Amino acid sequence: MTVQYYKVISADNKSCNGGDFDWTDYLPKDGEPGKWTPMIENVVFCKSGYHVTEYWNMWYEAGYRIFECEVDGVVVAAGKSVAGVVDKAACTRIRLCKEIIPQFDSDYNTGYHNTGDHKAGNYNTGDRNGGHHNTGNRNVGHYNTGDCNIGGLNAGHYNKGNRNTGDYNTGHYNMGYGNTGDRNTGNRNAGDYNTGHHNTCNRSSGFFNTINDTISVFNKPCKIDVWRRACMPDFIYFDVVGTMKESWRKAYDGASEGDKLLLVKLPNFDADVFYEISGIMVDPKTGKELI
Repeated sequence: MTVQYYKVISADNKSCNGGDFDWTDYLPKDGEPGKWTPMIENVVFCKSGYHVTEYWNMWYEAGYRIFECEVDGVVVAAGKSVAGVVDKAACTRIRLCKEIIPQFDSDYNTGYHNTGDHKAGNYNTGDRNGGHHNTGNRNVGHYNTGDCNIGGLNAGHYNKGNRNTGDYNTGHYNMGYGNTGDRNTGNRNAGDYNTGHHNTCNRSSGFFNTINDTISVFNKPCKIDVWRRACMPDFIYFDVVGTMKESWRKAYDGASEGDKLLLVKLPNFDADVFYEISGIMVDPKTGKELI
């Protein structure tokens, strides 16, 4: 079965949901389809190519024009929700075949219990959602508070995974952007638990790493296992009140002599680095403050 695609443009014949293409010279004339648009190679969804949709009501605003269209070349489509809604697709070229006059209810909804507009799902408070219980816009998943999510329970935008607070993630539980792994706070990681960027390994705070068994402690390399086995002084875990150095002062002044000794026994301990961070110069052997 051939899919019927639509193109929604502004009243002045311009692209209205990204891009600034002028469609004036490509409109249907005298009952005949318009001419084909110039070819766009290397189509990338949401970035390049001519974008069309099966569901014009997800993109319509008062005054916009809607055209049935034909598509040619590679078509890259978004995923479907359980409601069967395709957000949009991108292709190499299209032609506008026939303008249609929209017929819909007063809020452009096809679902139920919606307080926004252009819904195909139910209980949405945002706009153009194909899923359910969304407060953002253009979601095809469920329970999203961001926009353009295909997964569920996202607070960010353009996520295909679940429970992301960042954007453009295909993994889950990410706070960064563009991650295909899980639980990253950095960006564009294919591994998991990374705070750095572009890593394919796990738990890296660096960049472009494929393995990770070393971290930096006091500005020097330290094996992860060595750091994990170290005894941590309790006073280094404190609430920040005022400036960072004011908080370090309060924590250090309340520390026991034993905790101060544990400080200087940390791997790679450097009194000058600690002073730069905390404003406190200590004896590198005892951990006691040097006056």
